Amino acid sequence: MPDDSPYFFMREFSHEELANLLINKVKELKAEKLQSQELNERLQENLAHLEETTAKLEETEEALKKERDNLKLEVQRKTDELLKKEKLSAIGELAARIAHDMRNPLSVIKNSAELIKRSQKNMDSNTKVTWERLERGIYRISHQVDDVLDYVKPSPLKKKPAKISGILHDVYERIAIPDKIKINLPKTDITIPCDHDKLETVFVNLIMNSIQAIGDKTGNISITLIDESDDVVLITVHDDGPGIPQKLIRKIFEPLFTTRQIGTGLGLPSCKNIIENHGGSIDVSSARGKGTTFLIRLPTKTEWENLSKIGDKEKLTNYISSVSLKM
Repeated sequence: MPDDSPYFFMREFSHEELANLLINKVKELKAEKLQSQELNERLQENLAHLEETTAKLEETEEALKKERDNLKLEVQRKTDELLKKEKLSAIGELAARIAHDMRNPLSVIKNSAELIKRSQKNMDSNTKVTWERLERGIYRISHQVDDVLDYVKPSPLKKKPAKISGILHDVYERIAIPDKIKINLPKTDITIPCDHDKLETVFVNLIMNSIQAIGDKTGNISITLIDESDDVVLITVHDDGPGIPQKLIRKIFEPLFTTRQIGTGLGLPSCKNIIENHGGSIDVSSARGKGTTFLIRLPTKTEWENLSKIGDKEKLTNYISSVSLKM
């Protein structure tokens, strides 16, 4: 084709040139395809990562919502507890004043009634019934006054080594046990550091509860001692009464909760405070028709004896801190 032809830019290519052009074009297309595949794979990976991140964010959001709801409930529970404690504190102070003021005239009534009763040489049956009713009334009021004062104004512990058998013997002397009820005392004994009078109050409360639970029926109250470890003794008080409904078990240690008309609802809470102040714990298990068992765990060694067993300085510091908190 002449150079001055209007189609001078068009010329014939040889087969070899066309083949090379096609090969180069195919290579370019393959490279572009490969690059496109890589970009697509990268995009898919990014999409998968985005979906995973979105899922994690949704999980985190759900967890935060649950945590927020839990915190709201906890704040509400703590607020209710604080208000309850403030109310109980105010009621407690008033009750303590009333109970303290009642003690002296009650002692006068009790002593005067005892003197009058002794002066009555020949009482008929109706008079005896009346005196018995009066004595029960005085005992009931005295018991309620003691419950209130023991709970509201507990005195400091006076720990001394004491045998459980000695405490239970004094308890036995304080309680009027019905003829139909038998108390089985433990066959073993142990000496523990404790406030004798306060533990006596605990066992009086528990045994009186058992007697009232059994009622007019024939029954047994069994007390056992078990060495759980070198420094803890387990004391169980079991009765074969009707048992406690499951819905009430979690409430029995709450102040002012009672199922009896003559109860103050402070006996078991006082027991719990006394046991915990000794560094122990008290639990209850019960089943309808199978009776109730109170489980008391108490340390068998003094704080100084426990200190002598701790060699590690950090553990010693932690132990002293925990003891200080309990005191």
